[in-house]
Amino acid sequence: MVKTVKITTENRISVAELPSWSLKDREKELHADCMEIVKTERMCELFGDMAVMLVDESGLVQNKPLNPYASYLYGADQHGGVIAGDVLLGIQKGPDVLPPDHPEEMMRMLMSKFPI
Repeated sequence: MVKTVKITTENRISVAELPSWSLKDREKELHADCMEIVKTERMCELFGDMAVMLVDESGLVQNKPLNPYASYLYGADQHGGVIAGDVLLGIQKGPDVLPPDHPEEMMRMLMSKFPI
């Protein structure tokens, strides 16, 4: 099992357990056909320059619900772009995106910044 942070459209931040970190398991967790890696200035300020969001590339096209927390991390309040669907957080190390080393700490930090 692999742990990561999941932010849902229902404003829930949790540690999600996936069977593996394979592309197939990440896409299955997000109900996505194709994932996109998103790295933003706001995420760099919160987590450092290696944190990324894994998002459903076609979330808006598929009319998935908006994700307020992920949209804020994306910078929607600055440029208007939003994230639709659930997201996972990862750490980019070179060309690879890996699960966070300490997902529980990441989750606690997010919850302290954005109380539910």
